[in-house]
Amino acid sequence: MTISLSTGSVSLDAYPLRSEPSNVEKVTTTPAASNTAPKDADTSIHLDLSPLARGIASASEKAGSTQEAKNAKIDESDFPMEIKELLKRIVEYREKLKEKQQELEDVMRDQSLNDEQRQAKLDALQQEISSLNSSLQEAMGQLNKLVAQMDLDDGAVIEMMSLAMS
Repeated sequence: MTISLSTGSVSLDAYPLRSEPSNVEKVTTTPAASNTAPKDADTSIHLDLSPLARGIASASEKAGSTQEAKNAKIDESDFPMEIKELLKRIVEYREKLKEKQQELEDVMRDQSLNDEQRQAKLDALQQEISSLNSSLQEAMGQLNKLVAQMDLDDGAVIEMMSLAMS
């Protein structure tokens, strides 16, 4: 099974459920009720995580928050320089995406803008976000190629992905 990380979203209803392997831990969550979904709609999600995916999720939660701290953790790792540089770029793109998404939300809430001004700012921000997403996907693709070439063990992959997702 291949794990793919992206910045987009996918409808969970788009793919049929398949039989579950017996060696995978089962996690079931039900999100809190929201005022946008009908109360009688089934909004529960069933998620099976492999040990590798649980390790990645756990490690990324423990990662530092500042750009300098993230870069320092990457520099301290035992990965080759090429992987370190890719990891730093990925972290940078993710940070910039968060900033642009916050700016997008701020523009949506800004009552001082008329419709034309708001649309112009939204269009510009959406183009920047699209460009950053493309750059992030390209960097993740390069990282995936390097990982495949290096044939890293699960521990190294977990460490690398936690650094990338921090």
